[in-house]
Amino acid sequence: MNPECAVKINKIRDVCIPNAFSPNGDGINDYFFINANKSVSIIKTFKVFNRWGALMYEGTDLVPNQTLSGWDGFFKGEEMNSGVYVWMTEVEYLDGEISLLSGDVTIVK
Repeated sequence: MNPECAVKINKIRDVCIPNAFSPNGDGINDYFFINANKSVSIIKTFKVFNRWGALMYEGTDLVPNQTLSGWDGFFKGEEMNSGVYVWMTEVEYLDGEISLLSGDVTIVK
């Protein structure tokens, strides 16, 4: 292929995952959820763990940008304490590509 005729495609993969939320019932930042542009077709998995590695939340086949498809800061009906939690997610884009992302989020009260 002639390099002068090559086409370079820049895939824009905008996924925004907050680093803090405040699940206090005031209607502002009460859920920890994934925001994304239209390049994302589905959130295949979304998991949140406490500092000891226990699974606090797991969602599958979630629609991005949907507040209620995230974690509400509760585990087995109990409100979790302020602190840092680790998350992992598997995001599928419209073109079938899958990205594994991870990070941490802080519950602020």
